[in-house]
Amino acid sequence: MSATLLPASSHRRVPWKNGGGYTTELVVRPDDDATGSAQGPFTWRLSIATVDRDGGFSAFPGVDRSLMALSPGGLGLVDGGHPVALGRYGVHRFAGENDVAATGVTVPTLDLNLMTRRDACTGVLEHLRLDAPAGTPRELAAPPGGAVVVVLLAGTLHVDDQLLKPHDAVLIERTGQADDGALRLSGAADVAVASVYPLPGEGFTRTVS
Repeated sequence: MSATLLPASSHRRVPWKNGGGYTTELVVRPDDDATGSAQGPFTWRLSIATVDRDGGFSAFPGVDRSLMALSPGGLGLVDGGHPVALGRYGVHRFAGENDVAATGVTVPTLDLNLMTRRDACTGVLEHLRLDAPAGTPRELAAPPGGAVVVVLLAGTLHVDDQLLKPHDAVLIERTGQADDGALRLSGAADVAVASVYPLPGEGFTRTVS
């Protein structure tokens, strides 16, 4: 298992594929597929977008998306003509081909986006409310051949002995089948956990215990 700290100060801000805004990339895989814009190609990507007005999302054919609202007011969406009301830390999954738009935006809001290329991997994005003293940490491990990213949203979080700041992230990747360790999470915090699994997708298990 390899673990990499991704400070918020190191994240890269790039334009949306449709030119309608900007997103801040936390992780892009493979690294050499980063193009300087949020267009891909990529196998998977995790980013934080700022939505400051109503409007359509970029189309990503062949990509599955999970979107988590980060701001206190949540985020309103229309997905294929159907309204979706996301509260803070709520998650909406949709296909990158879908006609999806933000609606009812009155103040700038943030959302966390996990994108996975459908023919290569699948992903799960979830909110974790952590309340774990240092003496009894929660453990987090990557699936075989996959990856997990933990992102601090609010509160106080230690990953192993590292104190994270808001929107800092830690990436863990596991190249083989061997169980080669886990990260230890402690503190009182709201955390996003993005898990990426290689295909085929049988036998998925939650990565946070």
